[in-house]
Amino acid sequence: MPEIHTSKLKKTLFLIFGTISLVLAYIGVIFPGIPGIPFILLTAWFYVRSSDKMYNWILNHRVFGKLLDKFSQKEKVPLGFKLFVVSQLWVSITVSLIWLIHNIYFQILTIIVGIIVSIVIFRMKKTKF
Repeated sequence: MPEIHTSKLKKTLFLIFGTISLVLAYIGVIFPGIPGIPFILLTAWFYVRSSDKMYNWILNHRVFGKLLDKFSQKEKVPLGFKLFVVSQLWVSITVSLIWLIHNIYFQILTIIVGIIVSIVIFRMKKTKF
């Protein structure tokens, strides 16, 4: 596992964000139309910066671990994969905004989360998070 130096506050925040992202990944696995892959990748990214225990847990997870293992075998994230993940994310966000989310504040929050996840996915260079 790569050595990443972060402060205790950052580690705590990354652990919290990683756990939120993990919950969203589970929701994405359970409900069709909600993207799971971006949140799995985001979870691993947060956990590698916050907790060795949680990072190892996600790598050994029976469902998510297989995806992360395949993903980490390459040195770089292919552009096509990034485009697939982000397009899946935005299709789901669009469907949610049109049919599921009617509160303007939740719509804005959904768009902000989508932008943040898209930026993180496109900024990924190495798969070892």
